[in-house]
Amino acid sequence: MIDRRQIKNWLCEDCTFVFQTFGKKQNGRPRKYFCPSCGENISVVKYEADRFNQKGPKRVYQPWTDEEMKVIEQVMNGELLKYQAAIKLGRSIKSVKRRIERLNEDRNAQLEKVNQ
Repeated sequence: MIDRRQIKNWLCEDCTFVFQTFGKKQNGRPRKYFCPSCGENISVVKYEADRFNQKGPKRVYQPWTDEEMKVIEQVMNGELLKYQAAIKLGRSIKSVKRRIERLNEDRNAQLEKVNQ
């Protein structure tokens, strides 16, 4: 079983690429992480979605905002991967997949109506 405390999320601010690392800090030295997309390490910062820092009771269903829908559109256009969008939005990968499936179903239904 993977210890979730060892998984860290990182964001490259140059190419807006979100990636994960796994492992402990060794010998007390800070590690340098390089972006797998562009290779830079200067603009790589630790990333945690704002939704994880909220206080108060957790909600089971959170409505999708316009900003989140823009990120979903990036996934549908191929600019982001599903897991990157999930990290960026603070949602599960399964919820991102479901939302994309529902949007595809709605678009297909609209296209069928237009074609008839």
